[in-house]
Amino acid sequence: MRPDLRKVALLFAALLLAAVVVGCGGGSSSTESTSTATESEAGGETEAGGEEEPAESGSVLGKEDKATGEPIVVGMLNLENGPVAFPQYKEGTEAAIEYINNYKGGIQGHPIELVECATDGQPATSTRCANQIVEKEPLFILGAADTGASGAFPVYERKNLAYIGGMPLTPVESNAKNAATFISIVVADNAAAAAFATETLKIKSASSVNVSDTQGKYTASQIVGSLENAGVDVSEVNVAPTASDLTSPAAEAVTSSSELIYIQVPNACAPMIKALESVGNTKPVISVATCASPSTLEAAGPAAEEIYFPEPLELLSNGSEDAEITNTAFDEYTSKEMPRETFAVEGFGAMMNAWEVLNEAPESDLQQAKILGLFNDGKEHPNWLAHPYKCGQKEVPTQTAVCNGFQKMTQVQSGEIVEVSKDWITGTQYIPTK
Repeated sequence: MRPDLRKVALLFAALLLAAVVVGCGGGSSSTESTSTATESEAGGETEAGGEEEPAESGSVLGKEDKATGEPIVVGMLNLENGPVAFPQYKEGTEAAIEYINNYKGGIQGHPIELVECATDGQPATSTRCANQIVEKEPLFILGAADTGASGAFPVYERKNLAYIGGMPLTPVESNAKNAATFISIVVADNAAAAAFATETLKIKSASSVNVSDTQGKYTASQIVGSLENAGVDVSEVNVAPTASDLTSPAAEAVTSSSELIYIQVPNACAPMIKALESVGNTKPVISVATCASPSTLEAAGPAAEEIYFPEPLELLSNGSEDAEITNTAFDEYTSKEMPRETFAVEGFGAMMNAWEVLNEAPESDLQQAKILGLFNDGKEHPNWLAHPYKCGQKEVPTQTAVCNGFQKMTQVQSGEIVEVSKDWITGTQYIPTK
């Protein structure tokens, strides 16, 4: 479930990167998806033996309980066009909606209907998309990945729409007063890595290799600031976004006196990892989770061995009930090509978190003005494949809308991502606040 966070950073890059204006409205393309219940078939043998009877679509998902009431509309803007895109977030969300509508009875009997608009990282596109979505009168906005969020949030706020879940890639959605987000990336993940570097690896000096675009500079400020606050002496190595030869910055990091190399080059993960190997690196390496995608690890090959990544979610391979349900729903409702990484898994998990709260709420609270308060109640809630969340308590400095700052540390071992921290890690005490 490696975040295709991997792409996150890419995503970050996308903040500026986004150039292909393919959004909603005015000449741009938009996508609206509606999730509806689908029939699932499975046969089962009774305990008495022999006789087949209609059974659950896989015992993992449970017994079918289809929603049949008036649909509840939920809006979403997701980055699906441009240099960096995360269509897997939407696909993961749609799988959760199918599961909820078919097996959980929807939200208090109401099927969920998702209306979505594809963005490209440009604020103007996100503004057009947001205006298009609010015309559908959604109950709330289900957060996704949108680096053009600065264009969308004024629209949400005017309509008093809560923004629930999603990937907090930029300061806008990370600190919006109408938002409640279940995991942290860019900030708490890098702070947790700093805690791991100092408390477990006992590192005292590091080279931070960062792409020098706008998003890269923002992420670099979090990495460097967290490491320095943890007592690490940090030297920075900058990489141009268009750099084709990464041997030079790799060599600069390797030949420095630092004890650790921290890489944040999301648009060139595999090349940077290979470049470090080519210049003879023997230092431990931590990378932003964006570079932990299956495609990146495959492209990097043996050079990726022993690299560490912070991860806000448990791995789908851990065998937990949440992991089994997620894998089974992905088997049934998503394409074989969809990468099962952080973005896809959080797309599923955020919808499950929203369903759990709304399904238990008084029916009278299922109205736009009351949605945010159901999450921002200061109470601890279970978090799908993640550490429990508690909103409204400023859990993550500089990300006031984020309700959970805990992470796991993972590592590539024999070509596979494995958890190396049994317990959840927090480094929020190291997050730079200036």
